[in-house]
Amino acid sequence: MQLLVGGLTSLFGGGAAAGTTWAAANAGAAATTTAASGISLSSILQGTATVLGIVSSIGAGNADAAQAEMAAKDAESEQNLETLQGISRRTSIRKQMAEALGAEDVAYAASGVDLSFGTARNARTDAYREADLALTTDTGTEQTRISRLVERARNYRAMAKQARAGGVLNALTGGVKGLMDITGRY
Repeated sequence: MQLLVGGLTSLFGGGAAAGTTWAAANAGAAATTTAASGISLSSILQGTATVLGIVSSIGAGNADAAQAEMAAKDAESEQNLETLQGISRRTSIRKQMAEALGAEDVAYAASGVDLSFGTARNARTDAYREADLALTTDTGTEQTRISRLVERARNYRAMAKQARAGGVLNALTGGVKGLMDITGRY
């Protein structure tokens, strides 16, 4: 190093030597000022790590919250799907009832039985009751499933809120701990 500085000094003359001396003196003064103020490289690095930890904690909380929000939206979209499936099931039940009534009517008519009273009429009434029971049961099942999906969406939204709050709390505790560690050095 001295050989390099000496070569530069002889190349540029004495002014370079004065400049080198001035730079060394100012660098020493800056190092003395930094040391006197109590700031060290490890303090700067620890402060940076603390800030990054705070940002990371908030980001993790927001990521968890976003995931819970997506799950809530998914549960809400399933409600519409459940409604459509319920309509489809009830349409199928009605179709099966109509087919069963038609088959019974054909069978009774083929045997020469009057369809307006007696056994044929009772069979028709029983078929309507069974279909009504099936429709009512399916409607109840659909409402139960939709209620469950509404509750699930509500729970996911609460989880999202807790995740955000947890991220902020982790950030605060990490920040306070980092600050205490830095101040504990001095």
